[in-house]
Amino acid sequence: MAVGDIYQIFVRFDSDPLQGKERYTVEIGKTNLTVVLLDSITSQYKHKSDFIKLQYYPIRDWRHAGLKKASFIDIRSTMSFDFREILKVGKYIGQLSSTDIEELAKFIKTYKNRLEAYNKVNAKENP
Repeated sequence: MAVGDIYQIFVRFDSDPLQGKERYTVEIGKTNLTVVLLDSITSQYKHKSDFIKLQYYPIRDWRHAGLKKASFIDIRSTMSFDFREILKVGKYIGQLSSTDIEELAKFIKTYKNRLEAYNKVNAKENP
């Protein structure tokens, strides 16, 4: 597994091992030799609030990545998984383009600034 690899895996909700759903995920990093950090991918964007949209990176080359429709990476959905489990039960979908990997890194680095700007504008509109 490498940064930018996209897998479809079963993601559990909270601590209940039976509650969850199949999700597309993308590797964004590793914490050690076996633990992979993943963010969720979604195609649901249009009806999200402006606040939530701040955390959604638009995948530019989504077809190249093996996705069926325009999709977004939710950078606030980071989860830790054992990569051996992903390789055993996950389904490899594709990989982000090098452009998307670079742009995603910039997007993550600038998230705090976008959030602060959003909050500043909304504080002025709703004193």
